[in-house]
Amino acid sequence: MAFMTRLKKLSVSQVAMVLDKPFSMVNLAFVGDIVISIYICQGLLEWHKHLDRDELFWVYDGTILLESKWGEVRLRPGELAVVQKGVEHRSSSGLRASVLLLRCGFVPERKNGRRRLYTITGEAKLKRLSFHGTLQTLTLPFRFQTVAQVEDSVVQVAWGEGTWPVEVPASHDVLLFILNGTATVRTSQSMLHLHPGDFTVVPQGAVYQLSTTQGTALVRVTRSPGG
Repeated sequence: MAFMTRLKKLSVSQVAMVLDKPFSMVNLAFVGDIVISIYICQGLLEWHKHLDRDELFWVYDGTILLESKWGEVRLRPGELAVVQKGVEHRSSSGLRASVLLLRCGFVPERKNGRRRLYTITGEAKLKRLSFHGTLQTLTLPFRFQTVAQVEDSVVQVAWGEGTWPVEVPASHDVLLFILNGTATVRTSQSMLHLHPGDFTVVPQGAVYQLSTTQGTALVRVTRSPGG
């Protein structure tokens, strides 16, 4: 029996418009055990840390300052940084900024002891990563390059025009987010047209097709190989 699914399109801009209070947040979707949320950064949060999960900050609109005990970075649209578990941090912005937040949505015990629940002081430094910077290094279409990792999932970017080679059925949940251009995602039950700021999640086991127009770049979030 074929896997039947109807995809759902989500718009980051539309969701952000209804968040009218500083640091208000809403969960948008799950990709495996990673929850994708959006929050409004405006003002200054108190210092805090999470002992059992990493957090990936991805700025969609505006600019934020992300400070941590490993250093600080200023993030603009299309830039991101990962704060590892146990590292004290805070985010701030003088003006309203929309930020996507990726983190584990389940309790750490789900990994049966495979997850490390602490970090070592001075182990690393906070790094500013960039989708657009990575795209400039890609010479071939349809070749996803990993930009960041959060828990057992990877955040990747690629560009291309036409029909994309995809794994069918999908071996893991796959989030597809449009940076530039337009894309069409088809399953047996639905067809979505995605524009910049739109995304959908293709569930594990689904058979789907992905095609894009000229100048399209997209982000993919899925389980890392061997994760």
